[in-house]
Amino acid sequence: MSKRIMVSALLVALLAVYGLGMVSAAPLEQEVIYTVKLGDNLWTLAEKYLGSGATYPAIQMATNEKHIEDPTFAQIVMARLIHPGWKLLIPSAEEAEELLARAKPVIVIAMDSDIDHIELMEFRSDFGYYATANFYEPLLLQVLEPGAEVGVLEGTLEYGPGLAESMTMSPDGLVATFKIREGAKFANGDPITAHSFKHIFDRAITAPRSYIPLLVQFMGFDSADDVVVVDDYTLEIHLEQPAALFKPLLAFQVFGAMDEKTTAAHATADDPWAFDWYRKNVNSSGPYVISKWEPGVEYWFEPNPNYWQGPEFFQNRKIIAKVVPSPEDRELLLKKGDIDLALGLPFKDIDALKADPNVKVYDIKYTRLFYLGMNSKIAPFDNMKVRQAISYAIPYETIIEESLYGYAQKATSPIPVGMPLHTDEYWHYDTDLDKAKTLLAEAGYGGGFNVELAVRLSIPWDADAAVWIQSNLAKIGVNVTINKMTDADFFGELYAHELPFFIHDWYSWGNDPVYQLTFLLKCGAFTNFADYCNERVDELIELATWTVDEVKRTEYMHEAQKIIVEEAPWAFLHQPDWIVAVSKDFTGFAKLDDLCLRFSYMGKVE
Repeated sequence: MSKRIMVSALLVALLAVYGLGMVSAAPLEQEVIYTVKLGDNLWTLAEKYLGSGATYPAIQMATNEKHIEDPTFAQIVMARLIHPGWKLLIPSAEEAEELLARAKPVIVIAMDSDIDHIELMEFRSDFGYYATANFYEPLLLQVLEPGAEVGVLEGTLEYGPGLAESMTMSPDGLVATFKIREGAKFANGDPITAHSFKHIFDRAITAPRSYIPLLVQFMGFDSADDVVVVDDYTLEIHLEQPAALFKPLLAFQVFGAMDEKTTAAHATADDPWAFDWYRKNVNSSGPYVISKWEPGVEYWFEPNPNYWQGPEFFQNRKIIAKVVPSPEDRELLLKKGDIDLALGLPFKDIDALKADPNVKVYDIKYTRLFYLGMNSKIAPFDNMKVRQAISYAIPYETIIEESLYGYAQKATSPIPVGMPLHTDEYWHYDTDLDKAKTLLAEAGYGGGFNVELAVRLSIPWDADAAVWIQSNLAKIGVNVTINKMTDADFFGELYAHELPFFIHDWYSWGNDPVYQLTFLLKCGAFTNFADYCNERVDELIELATWTVDEVKRTEYMHEAQKIIVEEAPWAFLHQPDWIVAVSKDFTGFAKLDDLCLRFSYMGKVE
């Protein structure tokens, strides 16, 4: 085979990888100088000379590079705007291949956790969730808009088309109809249809190993029989009652399309839903596939060639995710320019990083809430006045400034700042040691008491905050012993509801107060680690769950916040900022409600 034929074959292969077909002429074997005519555009020129319109960036790059040495060639700033008379350089097949390879960058990120598995319906590590968010595409997608910082995209309260190109509701609000995109495919080429989504709901609701019924309880239906295939590209979901969280939850990655043929091929008698196979394998319906799996070292994610939004959607050609447990090592790699993004860097280092000209720091406000839990079933915290006294004694501002170096918001409610229906109007616990002493005396603990405060070693600012809490509580006669625990020991006792006094945190994927309070403060909820129980609060949660009337939801959730703040099952400590440090030329950080990284938006600017 001649070198020129080989070059043409290479470009054909490149186009196939990007999901592009040969549209017009065979690819060029040598470069061409071309003068723009009226009606020309880069797309049609790429179709004519390179075989596919989608290769137009190669013409733009070749022309701009030629302009540097010969200014008679055009400088193309905006690809859609070229003018008659401009001189362009259309590259050869070999040059086009090289240019396209450079057109989109490889993004390298440093992760603070490893992938334990990628089974969509079992709990997994943070990195496991990040991976599956890029593998599975749901019916709806959270709408993004430019954030306050350049290069950041923020999720909104709106939800738009995903693999469903449309969603309509019946007049009574009880039947949702979805039209699935015809032509959408899984990574292996199988079509994505209504049956793919019927399969995901059957699996989510009925598989014994699935945790998804915890989410379905908010959606207004509870049976797989409520999900009905009308035809290959029409799906209906029948609700028992309208639910405010129905649409937001449909955008969760856990309701992303799965291929029933793939499941059937890997099912066993003991594992009919192929959970074991999916823990290490995937047939993507979403934007990425995994091309390298090296636990504890690194993972490679590459664009899914069959993804419905096409190759133009991607701002990179590959994501390399390195597992770097040490925050100091992640920080060093970023400063050296070896990585493009790092998470979980120490708050104490952020000011210095902001001063580094090669680094950008995104300081993102979000709804992660840290609280000081007081178990209402364990004395002395079964006494509301004791809990209120503790709340008055906490040095909130000092903790934010000294433990988190100012990178946090004040917390004033169980519904955090940034979550719909949050209000701070019922907060009244600004630090007041005299008030705290008075309440302790009224509760019968004027002489104070001894208590152990449990914190996690894995969260250094918790351990630091505990020292400030210990110091202030000593001033009202409460002697605190700090117990710094491994995650295994801490969660073992927390899940057993055996910790009387502890610092914990929570982040709700469902950015909704009903979702938040159901898990954290509803009577008997497993994750209600303070064992708080108020029947009126439970009633308000139920009322807000099953209405879509925002006026009523506001009324219910404000009353719930008033009761909870007054009864003080927690002292509300802070909402830390989400610190994301990136290289100076990085752009495209998307912050969605689930806080899972979305790779496709990540790119670089010149």
